Amino acid sequence: MIAAWATRYTRDNAASDRPAPPVATPGTVAVAETGEGPFVRAISVGGRHVLTTDEPEDYGGTDSGPSPEDFLLAGLGACTSMTMRMYAQRKGFKLERVAATLRHDKVHAKDCANCET
Repeated sequence: MIAAWATRYTRDNAASDRPAPPVATPGTVAVAETGEGPFVRAISVGGRHVLTTDEPEDYGGTDSGPSPEDFLLAGLGACTSMTMRMYAQRKGFKLERVAATLRHDKVHAKDCANCET
């Protein structure tokens, strides 16, 4: 425990090129590069949760976390299934289990083939 605390003050850590993790306040989301790869990002949600996002190796990332599109689908699936649960509870419907499966068909290389900038 003391070692973990002390690493904040060591010369190696202070001279590190790694940027500080993002800090989000309640109700906000902060995203920042981690320095661990070209597309690796740390995401701080409301100051309580930290997530990592990246691109797959096939697209130049290190695959160290879900892609941004995966997070988007995760949010959509979570919201949809929670809304179904909430509606069933309010209406008194018996609902044993809610599950959602989502997918996307992003083709990374073709997304900006005709972009001007």
